[in-house]
Amino acid sequence: MIKKFLALLLCLSVTLVSCTSSSKKSDEDQTAVVGKNDLPAMKLTFVDGKETSAKKLDGKSILILFQPDCDHCQREAQDIAGHLDSFNNYTLYFISSAPLEQISKFSVDYGLQDRANVSFAQTTVDDVLNTFGSIPTPSIYIYSSEKQLVKAFNGEVSIAEVIKEL
Repeated sequence: MIKKFLALLLCLSVTLVSCTSSSKKSDEDQTAVVGKNDLPAMKLTFVDGKETSAKKLDGKSILILFQPDCDHCQREAQDIAGHLDSFNNYTLYFISSAPLEQISKFSVDYGLQDRANVSFAQTTVDDVLNTFGSIPTPSIYIYSSEKQLVKAFNGEVSIAEVIKEL
């Protein structure tokens, strides 16, 4: 019981602290990622129950780390939904540590469910921390078809800025 309470408290703390907008950062700060610059070995559980590792994702990928109750994440999702045509050559992976039911509801709320190039998945807080370190949500990581990091945006960013990097 105490372990469950502490885990819930940790998740809530990470959510409250991490939901932030980005201040003006240099390009060098924007691309800083803990560890390697290739797709991470982070476990993903999709809303349909299928599981994989982010490392196994094919093609050009964009990882969007978010929390469903984060207003910055909600604005970015709305902006992405309005510019989906700009992402036709990429697969967008919205990833959260929230329960799958909340992740699925988020996909519906922002009209991103059932889109050919958009998927929603769950990972653990530990996987995020071990992969990227302590990051704000939303955070966006663009990867090439060779699975190499192209650009990272930590904190809320204009989707027009993300599209410029595609």
